[in-house]
Amino acid sequence: MAKTVKNWEKWQFEYRHGAFFIFPPNGVIEFVDELRRRFDPKSAGYCQAHISLSEPLNGPLSDEQLAELKDALSRVQPFEIRYGPLRSFPPYPGVCCAIAPEKELFVLRETIHSTSMFAGHPLTRKDRAPHMTIAEFITAERTAGLLKELQGKVPEGMFQCGSIEYAVPNDEFYFERVLTIPIGTK
Repeated sequence: MAKTVKNWEKWQFEYRHGAFFIFPPNGVIEFVDELRRRFDPKSAGYCQAHISLSEPLNGPLSDEQLAELKDALSRVQPFEIRYGPLRSFPPYPGVCCAIAPEKELFVLRETIHSTSMFAGHPLTRKDRAPHMTIAEFITAERTAGLLKELQGKVPEGMFQCGSIEYAVPNDEFYFERVLTIPIGTK
């Protein structure tokens, strides 16, 4: 069934079938969400704080694709994610929390993209450094100012990554978590 949407921008339609993410746990997500609401309400209006893992899906997630993904993810071991310090990605404006370890996150991303749901799908985001966005719809000048303003004021820490989440935008283009998929388990 086709999604009925109002006032979506052209770029948003690519995401209509959702994507895979890591959402930080309670105790972490609240402070990042607050920063997003304060410094980039537009971005905060689309999704909670997250780490993007995949390209948008080409179609609805099928039972067969989900089974294949679960099988692939069963071979990826859970790991600890470190967030912080703040950084930007010149020449692109924006402020985010750095995310590590990159190696494990790239393996997780590659595992997801190795499944048939992404076969023949251009992987334009596969090499993007893992990050958790605080503000992206800002100018280069605001980026520099925000990095200076928040320096030393945003907590850094770690959390366990034992699952990924499938999230799909609702009619107002706000990503809702639909499914949690464990990693490292059959």
